[in-house]
Amino acid sequence: MKLLYPGVPTDELAGKKVAGRLLFGVLVFAAALVGAMSGLLLVYSTDLPQVEQLEHYRPSSVTELYDDQGRIIGSFALQRRVVASYDDYPQALRDALISIEDKDFYRHWGVNVWRIMGAAYRDIQSGGRVQGASTLTMQLARNLFLSPDRSFQRKIQEALLAIQIERHFTKAQIFTLYANQIFLGHGAYGFESASEYYFNKPAKQLTLDEAALLSGLPKAPGYYSPITHSDRALKRRNLVINAMLEDGKITAQQAANARLKPIQLNVQHDMNSLAPYYIEEIRRYLENKYGSDQVHEGGLRVYTSINLELQKTANRALLNGIANYERRHGWKNHLSNVRLSRSAMENYPHPDWEDEPQVGDYVHALVTEVSTTQASVTLGQYRVSITQSDVAWTSKRIQSILRPGDLCYVKFVIV
Repeated sequence: MKLLYPGVPTDELAGKKVAGRLLFGVLVFAAALVGAMSGLLLVYSTDLPQVEQLEHYRPSSVTELYDDQGRIIGSFALQRRVVASYDDYPQALRDALISIEDKDFYRHWGVNVWRIMGAAYRDIQSGGRVQGASTLTMQLARNLFLSPDRSFQRKIQEALLAIQIERHFTKAQIFTLYANQIFLGHGAYGFESASEYYFNKPAKQLTLDEAALLSGLPKAPGYYSPITHSDRALKRRNLVINAMLEDGKITAQQAANARLKPIQLNVQHDMNSLAPYYIEEIRRYLENKYGSDQVHEGGLRVYTSINLELQKTANRALLNGIANYERRHGWKNHLSNVRLSRSAMENYPHPDWEDEPQVGDYVHALVTEVSTTQASVTLGQYRVSITQSDVAWTSKRIQSILRPGDLCYVKFVIV
């Protein structure tokens, strides 16, 4: 074998040259990649909003009206939101949200690289776009500053903003901003507002199963709505509970007990219905004095001279007077009919049934069956009968004035 250099074989020198060229090629490729990425970051970071403005950010919140005893009687809002602090959210809610939405929230710096790579790989396989890998911080950036479109450019901007947010704010501050901002269905924004709407109580009083239910809503509030899709909401809630168990946030016994509980809502009724004309006059006065934006987004606290109990008494007295007037002038037979099948009537909702009726209240009832002697009607969870003696004042037979599907107005009494 011929030696070019003493002790160095020719094939070994050739191998070193190839290795050197490969290394040079890799370095050139890496430099080009870094340059291209830097260019992309420069392009996509142009005109991005400054996250420092979040220090003074105040989301639009509900303006609430109170009676002379400090009880809420109405509200004005473009978005139903009650701004809460970090400590207003119970530990169960924090753990549930982080377990299902962003397990590494307290460890990452705004972007979860491995999660993004995994999601990108799955999306490339399925031919879709990069999605499903957003951290809580990235979701916050999108909700506050960006459009909801699922594009590569938006994802890059979302990540850049998330990194900036993590540099300027603590994890507790980021969680609070997110928890106050996120949409949770049926006009409710933020977990405090959602707790009041779905359960009629502040978030601090949420139980484990209730916290898990709300934490499952950010993914798709309409699809998992416990009001319109209770079966989906139940499965999603149990998925959140299982995630909490996997993360060691709850015990196996706690998880089992929470999964066994049915969904029990206590949907908040429309407070403005107590004195609608009075509240409308207040709205006009406030808008003239402070402007529409301040009234509907400023979270004002308005104290009025109305008394809740006296107003309820006045409303009932008015309805009694109208009922007596109708009795004196005879049956007019102007009933609306929902024209539903028997199975649909069993699940028919009516706004009057959102609250527990009190003795003396006038509420709408749905007629389900009619015979020669009585009519069966439903009032939410109540199934009652109207007899011939109840309609004697009409001077007509019950089967001639009522039919299945009719909505009739009745007075709630205890016999």
